Amino acid sequence: MGSWKKGRNSSRGNRTGAAAAIGLAVIGPSALAIDAGPALASITPQTYEIAPGPMADALSRLADETGAHLVFDAAIARHVFARGVHGKRTLEEALDELLTGTSLAYRIDPEGRAVTIMLAQNDTTRSDAGGAEALPTIDIGAEEKKRTDKRASAPGDSQHGAGLGGRFTGYNVTGGSVAGKADIPILKTPFSIQVVPREALDDQGAISVQDGIVGNVSSVQPNGDLFYDGFTIRGLPSASIYRQNLKTPNTTHLQTANLQSIEVLKGPAAMLFGRLEPGGVVNLIVKRPLADPYFSVQEQAGSWGRTRTSVDATGPLTDDKTWLYRVNASFDRSDSFRDFVFNQDGFFAPTLAYRPTEQFRLNVDAEYQHTIFVSDYDNVLPAVGNRPANVPISRYLQDPSVTAANPSRLDRKFIGFDWTYDLSPDWSLTNRFSYQSLIWAQRLTVFNSVDEVTGDIKSGLWDVYAPRNYLSTNLDLHGKFATGPFQHSTLIGFDFYNEWTSGSGYSGVTPNVAPMNLYDPVYRTSGYVAPANNFYGVGHTSWKGIYAQDYISFADDRLHLLLGGRYDWVSAGTGYGASSFAEANAAYRTAYDSAFSPRVGVVIQPAQWISFYGSFSQSFGSTNARPTPGQPAFSPQKGEQYEGGVKAELLDGRLTATFAYFDIVKSGILQRLPGSLYSTPIGMIESKGFEIDVAGRIDDNWSVIGNFSHDTVRITQDAALNNVGRRLVNAPIDSGSLWLKYEADGDFQGLGLGGGVTVVGERQGDNANTFLLPTYAIVNTMIAYRFQLPEAPWVKNVTAQLNVRNLLDSTYYVNSADRSTIMPGTPRTFLASLRLEF
Repeated sequence: MGSWKKGRNSSRGNRTGAAAAIGLAVIGPSALAIDAGPALASITPQTYEIAPGPMADALSRLADETGAHLVFDAAIARHVFARGVHGKRTLEEALDELLTGTSLAYRIDPEGRAVTIMLAQNDTTRSDAGGAEALPTIDIGAEEKKRTDKRASAPGDSQHGAGLGGRFTGYNVTGGSVAGKADIPILKTPFSIQVVPREALDDQGAISVQDGIVGNVSSVQPNGDLFYDGFTIRGLPSASIYRQNLKTPNTTHLQTANLQSIEVLKGPAAMLFGRLEPGGVVNLIVKRPLADPYFSVQEQAGSWGRTRTSVDATGPLTDDKTWLYRVNASFDRSDSFRDFVFNQDGFFAPTLAYRPTEQFRLNVDAEYQHTIFVSDYDNVLPAVGNRPANVPISRYLQDPSVTAANPSRLDRKFIGFDWTYDLSPDWSLTNRFSYQSLIWAQRLTVFNSVDEVTGDIKSGLWDVYAPRNYLSTNLDLHGKFATGPFQHSTLIGFDFYNEWTSGSGYSGVTPNVAPMNLYDPVYRTSGYVAPANNFYGVGHTSWKGIYAQDYISFADDRLHLLLGGRYDWVSAGTGYGASSFAEANAAYRTAYDSAFSPRVGVVIQPAQWISFYGSFSQSFGSTNARPTPGQPAFSPQKGEQYEGGVKAELLDGRLTATFAYFDIVKSGILQRLPGSLYSTPIGMIESKGFEIDVAGRIDDNWSVIGNFSHDTVRITQDAALNNVGRRLVNAPIDSGSLWLKYEADGDFQGLGLGGGVTVVGERQGDNANTFLLPTYAIVNTMIAYRFQLPEAPWVKNVTAQLNVRNLLDSTYYVNSADRSTIMPGTPRTFLASLRLEF
């Protein structure tokens, strides 16, 4: 182990032997040394969690996690970006991954007591990490490491390479994605995966999950749903939303207070997740407890009376850091640019982590959310002619005595855990579990029709109380082994999902709702009397599946083959009654189905920084809509996708880029019947196009998130409504976004400026293509200043920030469901924040 080794393909340009000598010369009095203690004593691989960031920080974290004596000159690490390391590695494998794509090499001394980092020589030596041994973790306390790197020592950064509270700068995530379930780097995955990190959420002032991914990820648009938060991905509605790889129920007010990142896995992924939509999966990754104490409090205030207070606290509970904790909490209250609309949301999310040994890791999570609201989607605008009605977007077209005087309520409780046990250096077992309880009280009026000449609106009432319970769990066995020249990364798993729903209330026309006129509304704020219930509904869905996947690498790690398959069994039952739950239970009917979902892919890597991939996958999904009373449950939806593309890590790994071409066919499509809460099948659709995503750091000062998508989504079969050949609702052919961030140094260090534009092409407002939502462009900006208080050294950072969304105050429409349901976009919005970190 005394020879010099480089990160793979680390040579850039014509570096000479003199350059290497310079690297050797600095190892002496001028070098920065990080000594974590005694000699290296173990040769077994260990688990690393090193986030992308400045190389000096990443190397410091490596020393913390291994106990190595690490020596390097800060000058050679300056301006070098580390990819990060996630998962089980030997020490050499971890160093290879950190230094890949850089100009740095390493040497482990013959006695295994020190690691020296230097500039790489001009050769093509590839690291052979086969016999290296990892090091036992040594607790070196919370002592701050001295750093001379100007960028690494900027306020807010941490000695652990991920910034205070787990944030890092650069927007680039290159390690294995949780959405992949297996420990496979995104570059080597034969599907399109984009990750929005915490830093981007903070920079853009993204309070909701929708604000966090729409504009940051190609081919993602808000879904036109009256009740739930949702997304359209690659033109296909109702994208599945998961939390830590477990399905989360349809809900609203999804927020980012306790999120570390948001992942979007494009295309059908039923092999991994079971029931989902073929457009893609949104996977919410929660913050995890940290071993170093950290506390922050943030106060935000903005347009329409918004006030939001959030707290993030984490650290060890015991001296040996076996028990860790994290608590995230927020309280948000705001009105709206829409008359009578408001929201009040309280959120509390504690987490405990238990790390008794290197081999076992446990996280226990809880969440409680209580929301009182008259949501924006309770106030929708109709179409007149072939465009949205020409009325102010602030106009409220419901009866406030129904909605504002009796606001909707959501009470959500969550408990869950995940644990991983390393059976051996190459095999591990992971179990995840979640249970959620939701209680809804929803009140709104639903348009049935609008007289486009007089403006008279005929509407119905929806007043329902609906408790729901959801249980989800899975068990994954991961393993690595070799068969001759083939390296295998294997996943075998089982998952189970159970959903119990019920609801009672009134649906239909009632004299208790005052008539409304589109052009001259007259409001009342009291006098509503809830009518007697006229429906009772019960439902139960049980879903279980088994799956297996083998990721095979060969040809000097340049060719990768993914083979996977899953078999699902599902039972879905519903029952409706007009007078009681007993009647609903008597009418209960259950449908059973099963299916096999394959997933195959190939990745070719001619160099470590670029890969070409192709894949085929199928999905088997359930419908999340109500059939007309008396009709059976809808048949499962099925999807099939062919995808191919190119992925690259550019600028020494600081910037990632993905180009993907896809062709998806989905059957079992539903459309909500105009003026009702029920749906009908419309047949089959095809989504075909390409997309480009770029994210990361351009240089020490500039970071970027950019994307573009071109996607044509058409109805190819329609037995019910004769819409064959028409474009699908809410699916723009072209859309794109660009966000740039500048971080100053020198005299202006701590100043951050950000700005970007999102452009969305025209969309069909309904599947019959009777009206259009026009093209729109919105400009968003940010200015922030991060500083320290000399008179309060216990405050590590203070960050003042101002975000302006829709700077030019454009009038636009986000999406629609039909001619009666069009959602206008928010006008110019200011959000000021002050965050203190301790």
